[in-house]
Amino acid sequence: MACKECSGTGWIIIKSNGRREAVRCRCQFHILKKEFSRNSGIPSRYKKCKFSNFKPETIYQKRALRLCKEFFKLYPFVDKGLVLYGPPGVGKTHLAVALLKNILIYKGLRGKFVDFRNLLIDIKTTFDTKESSQELLHRVMEAPLLILDDVGAERTTDWAKDILSTIINYRYTKNLPTIITTNLSFNSPLDDSFSSRFDKRTESRIYEMCKLVRVEGNDYRKEES
Repeated sequence: MACKECSGTGWIIIKSNGRREAVRCRCQFHILKKEFSRNSGIPSRYKKCKFSNFKPETIYQKRALRLCKEFFKLYPFVDKGLVLYGPPGVGKTHLAVALLKNILIYKGLRGKFVDFRNLLIDIKTTFDTKESSQELLHRVMEAPLLILDDVGAERTTDWAKDILSTIINYRYTKNLPTIITTNLSFNSPLDDSFSSRFDKRTESRIYEMCKLVRVEGNDYRKEES
């Protein structure tokens, strides 16, 4: 059924300062919201992730929830992205997805969820198809808001380092907000630290373009099993 306000054209005429002006109808917001949600890349497993059903138990989880909510309220007028880092199962991906969903649904703005491991697999797959790996990579790099999930979970090869460096460098120079989740640590000389897995230049740029948010708590996955 066509919208009663715009008769399905997507535009309505309003008067502004005594002059007639064409503006987008409210129905277009709902159409775009559905389209952006459908193309966001959020996996089915995380479709139900919301701020309201995230149950923080530690000061780290409470702070992470607060900062994600603040990011949502300010977006798109944000200066920095976020790095949610900590052990597995503490809700990093839940918070990142909830943040993205809120921006898609309540602000009608585009964003993309990308599992870094799956991205590497997808790029390798394009080597045998007509789709260019550069085209695939550019769609990720140019996302207005990018959720880059589980960075560092894959076996770190020089090629994987180059892919991450390319993404971070592009988004750094274009000032595009990025949310990263990772099990790796920061400010640590240990083998599971970010600096031990990726190059210092990439890490330095992440420090400058993102706020580091430590997330610790009980492993939700073990509690649910």
